[in-house]
Amino acid sequence: MLNTESLIGRELTCAETGKRFVGAVDGCTTNYARDAQGNVYSDEGVDIRERRELLDRTRPFYCYVSSDGRHATGWKGNELGRVTRSTPTRIRTVFAGCLTSYRVRDCHGGEWYGRGAPGMCITLRACKA
Repeated sequence: MLNTESLIGRELTCAETGKRFVGAVDGCTTNYARDAQGNVYSDEGVDIRERRELLDRTRPFYCYVSSDGRHATGWKGNELGRVTRSTPTRIRTVFAGCLTSYRVRDCHGGEWYGRGAPGMCITLRACKA
């Protein structure tokens, strides 16, 4: 069961870094995240965790295409990779219009591909070669 209790104003400890911080509203989101087990992560902890997850190339990776279409980013806009090629497709969606095919080189040098649109969530899959 997902825990939806607000942690705003409470002193928290990041499960990734061990650093203490106070939960707060940060724009239209909060400065913390929680996983399915209830662990709390700071923005820095989320970035570290996302970068580590990129090393597992056997599973899809979920991230965002930056609004300028040049980067793959994380939850807070943290850069996780650079778009090396983008090609418009004929595939149309209700929400994003025409999709674009992307090739991304992640922060570790790994190559990924996926379809999406700037500013939207994208599923990346590892390139075979």
